[in-house]
Amino acid sequence: MQRVINFSGGKSSALMALIEYKPGDIVLFTDTTREHPATYKFINDFEKYEKIPVTRVTYPGGWEGMLQNEGYGTVPNLVMRYCTKHLKIKTARKYLLSIGITECENLIGFRHDEQSRILNYDARWKKYKAFFPLDQRKITKENVNNFWSQKKYNLEIPHILGNCDLCFLKGQNAIISILKSFPELADKWIKDEKEAGGTYFKNISYEQLKNIAVNNLFKDYDLKNITPAFNCSCHS
Repeated sequence: MQRVINFSGGKSSALMALIEYKPGDIVLFTDTTREHPATYKFINDFEKYEKIPVTRVTYPGGWEGMLQNEGYGTVPNLVMRYCTKHLKIKTARKYLLSIGITECENLIGFRHDEQSRILNYDARWKKYKAFFPLDQRKITKENVNNFWSQKKYNLEIPHILGNCDLCFLKGQNAIISILKSFPELADKWIKDEKEAGGTYFKNISYEQLKNIAVNNLFKDYDLKNITPAFNCSCHS
């Protein structure tokens, strides 16, 4: 059966790809177009140094195309997480079907210290047979970080900036902390809310979150240690 290695552009999935890759496997990166620039650089470096090809697929028009075509009159939120559905799951499925793959072994980079993500994982496509190689090998975040610290290249951003840079699943506190260092990241999310209607959070906009951050109205958090507020099914 065809093996598909889910590659998010993060250090955990990159390590999984290095350990597991065999000729004929598909290393698949579904690009939301909202990743931090350092993530794209890391993927390029991974291909360059490891000589492992990464297949990159994107929803037509990226994030903005999704809002226009699938938006239900508002931006995604905790109740309607249609971004993951369309940008990740359906985009990957459409690509695989386009090359004749109707079922596969799906390798996912959740670590041994991420049992809640593993237990709550929902394949959403039953012909994906999910496997968690890092969990099976008992590889933890510490193991991952130690491995990459020895390499010639690395992902040069805090873990909290992985996946979509200001994803609402990171929570308001994390987003404010990120915006203290990278206020410019808010601009595209503010534009989304103004153009598509609604807000990513129930009672506050990204424009307000940016204002809190730049005006120092909130406690500082260490970006190296802060974690997302909500569980995410995007693969790290």
